[in-house]
Amino acid sequence: MRVLELCLSPDLGGLELYCERCCRTLSESDEVLATLNPKGRLAERLRDTGLTTSYLGHGFKPLPGMRARKLARIIDENEIDLVHLHWGADLPLASIAKRLSGTRPALVYTRQMQITRPKKDLYHRLVYEQMDLMLTITRKLEQSARNYLPQGANERVRTLYYGVSGPGESIDEMTRRAIRRDAGVPSDVFLCGIFGRLQHEKGQLLLIEAIAINRDRGHAIHGLVVGHEMQSGYRDTLRNKASELGVGDRVHLLDFVEGPQRFMQACDCVVLATKEETFGLVLAEAMRAGVAVVGSKRGGVPEIIEHERSGLLFESMDANDLANQLSRLNDSTQLRERLATNGKERAERLFDQEAHFRALREILVEVEAERS
Repeated sequence: MRVLELCLSPDLGGLELYCERCCRTLSESDEVLATLNPKGRLAERLRDTGLTTSYLGHGFKPLPGMRARKLARIIDENEIDLVHLHWGADLPLASIAKRLSGTRPALVYTRQMQITRPKKDLYHRLVYEQMDLMLTITRKLEQSARNYLPQGANERVRTLYYGVSGPGESIDEMTRRAIRRDAGVPSDVFLCGIFGRLQHEKGQLLLIEAIAINRDRGHAIHGLVVGHEMQSGYRDTLRNKASELGVGDRVHLLDFVEGPQRFMQACDCVVLATKEETFGLVLAEAMRAGVAVVGSKRGGVPEIIEHERSGLLFESMDANDLANQLSRLNDSTQLRERLATNGKERAERLFDQEAHFRALREILVEVEAERS
């Protein structure tokens, strides 16, 4: 099977890294062509991997005809059987390219973001009629798609949970202390980590507020904030907020790191503080690494965390409730260990990367066969 993995996003977050994993994994069994934004960070990551790539710039998005014709040529010249796309902005482009293509490949769209409004007008009907299947990453998102997509397209939707890899090996106490020391974290304090792009939506400020609340309660809770700065100066915004609240010495900031599960294991818990996350990939990664997790009680997160069993949930955007959950974990090693053990078992059963990609390839083969 010849698969074109399409992602023209310029960013590098969970969506783009998932596309990278698709490229690498599917190329072990199939011919894979990655079509990317030449100025995107994903293109940088895949440039020297040996994977076959082609490039397509942004162009003028309101008039995608020229880019669609170029994409159609890429499809036909490489005799592509199936286009697998990830970024919502690429769907209209892929839909037009499929119409223009002589090959007429199957079109599978992995939807990773919430659908917030109906898409049943003529424009969206024309776009979605070219889609053979939408894969959603939670059942809540699947239900939204069934409610909001045009008739017909809303029947071509199914859920496939993300899969994440395990940490490889558990870090020892010496490594844990070294990671903390390099980040400026005392070895004996309770440390909660938050991993993701540095931007307001990811909730780093909320975690800083919760740390300050716990400071006032007498809890020595520290935060490790790890991620790429999306807007210049936002890292300073976080530093300034921590200093303003009197916890500048308890908030430690690192840039994007490879192998984040090593850093997660140096934490006592990992927090997802987004207002509403479609899935919460970082939670599954932390659970597989054997770390207790805390997530906001909206979006797809309650499908990952069973409150009080495999993690803790807090009211979204409520710093006091987040502080309460952190203090519970700080006060009880037994609770922390129980949640970590149960979370690891759940993640290995539901969110295993190898199982995910086996299921994904079976689905793609099935869709391509139906096209034929």
